[in-house]
Amino acid sequence: MRHQRWQKKALWSIGLLLLAVVAMSGCARRGVRHESWPNLMVHEGVVYAANLETIVALEAETGDLLWSYPPEDTDEEMGPFYTQPVMVEPSEQYPNGLLIVAGFKDQRVYGLALDAEASEAPKEAWRFEGAGGQYVGNGTLADDRYIIGNGDGKVYALSVEDGAEQWSLQTEDRVWARPVAIENTVYVASLDHNLYAVDLQSGELAWERELDGAVAATPVVVDEALWVGDFTNRLSKINPTSGEILWQESYGDWLWATPLVEGTRLYFANVGGQVYVMDTESETMLWDEPVIIGEGEMVSSQPALNADGDLLFVAAYERGEIHAIDVEDGALLKWGSALENPGQLPGDLVTDGERLYTMPIHIQDRIRAFDLEDGSLIWSYPAAE
Repeated sequence: MRHQRWQKKALWSIGLLLLAVVAMSGCARRGVRHESWPNLMVHEGVVYAANLETIVALEAETGDLLWSYPPEDTDEEMGPFYTQPVMVEPSEQYPNGLLIVAGFKDQRVYGLALDAEASEAPKEAWRFEGAGGQYVGNGTLADDRYIIGNGDGKVYALSVEDGAEQWSLQTEDRVWARPVAIENTVYVASLDHNLYAVDLQSGELAWERELDGAVAATPVVVDEALWVGDFTNRLSKINPTSGEILWQESYGDWLWATPLVEGTRLYFANVGGQVYVMDTESETMLWDEPVIIGEGEMVSSQPALNADGDLLFVAAYERGEIHAIDVEDGALLKWGSALENPGQLPGDLVTDGERLYTMPIHIQDRIRAFDLEDGSLIWSYPAAE
């Protein structure tokens, strides 16, 4: 009975999370409510974050604001932004690099040319406006293309040079998972229960494989195989050449969060708050039992490892807590201290080897940085007045 009660609560929580994304489309650009899962990345000491109505760049060490985009005085509606910014390395055309971001309500992708001065806001180099739905999931770079799924059920491949559409693939439902590129093939997971393999250059479909449930988690690659979890609680190992299912197992509840790969280890969690680690070579579990991070808790974000790879960090969505787990025996360890107002944590955890970054929702703090060693809070943005 306890498990049934938890299942109902989990389904209700996930339903609210999904509805929050849809509801966001009716909000004004300024003062938009922080109700979905935002994302950030760290590059050369700078945090680039989808901060709802803006994209912000912060000093990773201090949390000081470098710039915010779009400017406060713009009259044009842009965003809100949820997807992780993607950095294109400097080129002759963009000598300081290009930051690619995707909006939600405005249904656009922007290429932002970075300035030589880190404190100067970028300038728009191009935009793509050809999608028919919102951007919720993250995009990826492959062979001078930016590839991202959309709420219209399509995956778009755009030129990083000018944002021109190179090709698109139509699925039968929304695409929230980040596309994965391996050599000349792009793998796309959709809420339509299918996994697609697409030619990177032409966009032609190579194969598709129907799974038992919708897929919101990004497929990961281990030992030349694709591993993907779905909403029926199944983890599948798939041949990337043929789409053949090589192995499958069930793990209690929906597999929403993207797994984390470290060598041949696969760390993953379900929405029931159970955390697992598998050796992919032997397809066996390495802990005697899954680690349970809390009764009635939910995990929707990708976990993270510390620099030494001996601590696994898992975010508890409901309570906004970060749990540290010993990777060898699955023991829960003391890390950090309770925050007065932790918020909730739907977004992926991000590390840069020194700090662990989170983007809580439903509170004033939008971004927090913790010391990887002891879990102490280093800074939060916006800083307390």
